[in-house]
Amino acid sequence: MGESEKVASSSRSGSGENGSESARPEQSAATQAAPATATPEKKPSKIKQLWQKSGLDVFTVLMMIKGSLPPTIAIAIYQAPAVSAHYSTLGYLMAIFSVLGMAIMPRGKFIQTMSLNVLAICIGAAVNLLALWTAMQARAHTKRPGESPTAYSSSASAVCAIWLFFQIYIINYARIKRPAFQLTIIIYSIFTIVSMSYGPTFPNMTASLSFMKRLIETTLSGLALSTGVSLVFVPVSSRTVVFKQMTGYLACINGMLAVQTQYMQSLESLDPIELHAKHVEEQAQHAKKSKKPMKPRGPLDTPASDALHGTLMKLLELHSKLGGDIESAKREFAIGKLDCKDIKELWKRLRFVFIPVLGLSSTIDILRRQAQRGHWDSADLPQSEADSNKQQVESVHRVMRALHEPFATVTANITSGIQHAQMTLELVKPPKAKTEDVEGKASQTAPGSPAFAEAFRQKLESFRKSRHVTLERWCHENGHQLPAGFFDQPTEDAVKEEENVPEDQRRQLFFMLYIEYLLFRAGQATLDLVLFADQTKQDGKLAKSRLILPGGKTMRKWFVAVFTHADSSKGDHLLEDIEDGARDSVYMGQDFERRKDPEHLPPQNAMERFGNHVRGIPAFFRDPASAFGFRVACATMSVAIINYLHASQTFFQRNRLLWSMIMIAISMSRLSGQSTYNFILRVGGTAVAMVGSYIIWYIVDGKTAGAIVFLWLWMTCAFYLVLKVPKLIIVGILSIVTSVLIIGYELQTKAIGIAASESNGQPFYPTYLLAPYRLATVAAGLLVAWVWTIFPYPVSENSELRKDLGASMYLLANFATLAREMIKSRLKDGTGDETVKGTHGYRLEKSRNEVFTKNLMLLNEMRMNSAFSKFNFSVGGKFPHEEYQAIIECVQRILNYHSLMIYASQTLSSADAPDFERSAWSQDFRRLLTSVSTTANQVTSTLSLLSSSLSNGQPLPPYLELPQPFAFVQRLQKMDKGILSVKHIAEPEYSVFAVVQICGVCITNDIEILAGHVRNLVGEMDFSFKALNPSDDSLDSEDAGTEAKGKQT
Repeated sequence: MGESEKVASSSRSGSGENGSESARPEQSAATQAAPATATPEKKPSKIKQLWQKSGLDVFTVLMMIKGSLPPTIAIAIYQAPAVSAHYSTLGYLMAIFSVLGMAIMPRGKFIQTMSLNVLAICIGAAVNLLALWTAMQARAHTKRPGESPTAYSSSASAVCAIWLFFQIYIINYARIKRPAFQLTIIIYSIFTIVSMSYGPTFPNMTASLSFMKRLIETTLSGLALSTGVSLVFVPVSSRTVVFKQMTGYLACINGMLAVQTQYMQSLESLDPIELHAKHVEEQAQHAKKSKKPMKPRGPLDTPASDALHGTLMKLLELHSKLGGDIESAKREFAIGKLDCKDIKELWKRLRFVFIPVLGLSSTIDILRRQAQRGHWDSADLPQSEADSNKQQVESVHRVMRALHEPFATVTANITSGIQHAQMTLELVKPPKAKTEDVEGKASQTAPGSPAFAEAFRQKLESFRKSRHVTLERWCHENGHQLPAGFFDQPTEDAVKEEENVPEDQRRQLFFMLYIEYLLFRAGQATLDLVLFADQTKQDGKLAKSRLILPGGKTMRKWFVAVFTHADSSKGDHLLEDIEDGARDSVYMGQDFERRKDPEHLPPQNAMERFGNHVRGIPAFFRDPASAFGFRVACATMSVAIINYLHASQTFFQRNRLLWSMIMIAISMSRLSGQSTYNFILRVGGTAVAMVGSYIIWYIVDGKTAGAIVFLWLWMTCAFYLVLKVPKLIIVGILSIVTSVLIIGYELQTKAIGIAASESNGQPFYPTYLLAPYRLATVAAGLLVAWVWTIFPYPVSENSELRKDLGASMYLLANFATLAREMIKSRLKDGTGDETVKGTHGYRLEKSRNEVFTKNLMLLNEMRMNSAFSKFNFSVGGKFPHEEYQAIIECVQRILNYHSLMIYASQTLSSADAPDFERSAWSQDFRRLLTSVSTTANQVTSTLSLLSSSLSNGQPLPPYLELPQPFAFVQRLQKMDKGILSVKHIAEPEYSVFAVVQICGVCITNDIEILAGHVRNLVGEMDFSFKALNPSDDSLDSEDAGTEAKGKQT
């Protein structure tokens, strides 16, 4: 095992399952689901509960220490006379840049970011030296005879102001366009602001060169300390992060299966009417305690369903993160056991387990639709409807009781299979064997043992046979007689000829087949995962660690990705709250951005092609990224102008307004809601740091050694927020930076003396005065940044949410097209081997995975923007938050059901088909699925229309024809009147048909709901004609009153 993987495994052994994901905060969410799989134990004490809730373990503490070491070392070495003499008044910046180096990032991401940081400092030094040279030339050419060399020069100040504005504008444009540059741009901004703030005070280029040399050395020294700590102290590779995420991913799957089992068991005796009465009582009690209305509850909503939905959201978020992190792991040089291909294959196996588990979680949605349609929770229905509902509820009870034992057994087996794969691949350490069962039979087939895979296969085969027993029991209960051994040797003649199954029974049968099919496929996917783990071990890959090098193609892709949209997905959560300007970083592809120009034909000659490039100049200034860069530049200049005017330059320097400028440049948010939220957090973090600085300094009476130790302790605690509380990351970072500014400056003054400290024009203040000054300057900068976010007009999360939803529906239309093409190709056996590069199936599968992951990322981002929209200042009518939230959930469901249809179609491919010739039923079924292209095309076109309408805020066209239900049942019955008889229930594709039928109905139903929500937001064109007549109130044109449904716009 490699060095980084040893750290991961040791952390797992020291902290159990929760500790295995502690390196990254998103994993703490995943692990909350893991305890659901555990057996009931004695309730732990309050202290133990708090400790477990905190997520603290050995590895997390080590990461907290690791983050605090670079600034601590920087401040400590500055106390040496030689170091303090060399860095002079810029010494505290070394500690600041060591914090911004982010030593706690995974190694691959860290090296990429550090390379960009060093490159940015070199470029910044060159550009700012040019700026200083032009400023010195301006000073020299406008200097009056006999004037002091250090006298104020308006020309030098104006030149520095222009260069500052230009650089801030350009780099913040890049901040939006290239998310991989975020931390680099922050460092470049600080470097530029410091250079251009001191620039007007330099008398000549000699002083400028001396200052720039010290600034470069200080900056690079801080980054060097961060690099040394990152690579030497508890090094963490991107591979380690991926393995931890995979462990959390599997824990989430286990948690989902456990909660799903609980929910299904609760449905065995659930009474919707009694549940509704309980909900009404809870709402009444809530209304007495709070004025805020309680979230409405559905007819089948229980605590188990809420827990399942929460675990699903965590799993989807983790799924979208893993894709980007795996790319970082594949690019990394490492010493380990699994190479890039193994990690890629492992991730593929995990996705195959994920999809059927995702489908099982949709049973809540399927039952909820039926309950809402039939008003199961209503006690005020006519007797006939009440009796019908009672029968439907009882049928659900019967189905759940029939599935109780097999579902619980298979989910337990899947959990064991996942545990075996984790132990075999050394993602977790095996539990200690019990002494009384060391040589027992159970230990021979326990997870981690060589015989486990065969035992798991036998259990899966037992479940397959038990499915037949369940179906036979259902057929018997519903009056359908099957001969003995029907499923072993199915023959149509052995079954009595009968009409199709009645609709209500068919719904029960399809629902039962849906659950059993997905459960069996989840078990099959888990078996594949187990076999992959065993094969990897048998190949000797886990025997010893080896040097793993990425291929040349991977390195080329890495280099290109850094400077293109390919690396636009943020792979490290530590930068997310610092990178507020890049929230819209999901790259939608060229087709989404490249539109035909209705005002220009394609260029035909060199002059026209040159004209197209010229048109790119105004397009650059029209870009939203350019507008954001201009805002940041204006906000920075609103404070910088104080430094460039003669009357206020001294005031600027004495009151340390430099840090107000820096806070503006690095904390500007593009969206107003985020800006308001982060403004509150940042001011709060700075205030906390001010209080902390008092404690750090005065608890040791200003003694250098004691202050350094307590500063280190403070920063270590602050890194807990960075690692474990994603919403408070910015509070942790600002607390660290502010405490370093205050304590670092005081220790710097002690090292070089007050006279040297005041040589830059800043008077010395004791800590009790310096801390409020720092708070005031930082708060002022944050306030200016917030003002310029909403001035001259705000860019709110509301409009971003609308555009993102349009983009998400565009991706969904793309995904629907891929689903249709993949299903048709598999039915015609035209995909080829989907595991072989270059085949049609391989390209389709790759595109499907990319579009699915992009849409998940966009949905997660929209949920975040929806939460931030609460911080917008609403002027006029309220923001329709419920409508947007409903659209997000609709898009998520449609995406899930399309994924299930694609997944189910794998059973239809030739690779999974039996060797004997397909039956007539199977051939009819395949012809049916290939004939539904019209409905599938309508789904794509409707989603595209809804996307365009919502993105542009245009009303929907009148008389919009929505996709009709796929009507698989009706089509099959036209082919063969008895095709849905129970005599065909043993056909291999019958269960697939049940899954496709349910998914198809849910998709068309959700598109109808989606269109309704979009119509509520953008309206619908109304071309109805109404003529007013003095004798009549109104005279409507023909059919206007019956056909016009939209709102007048």
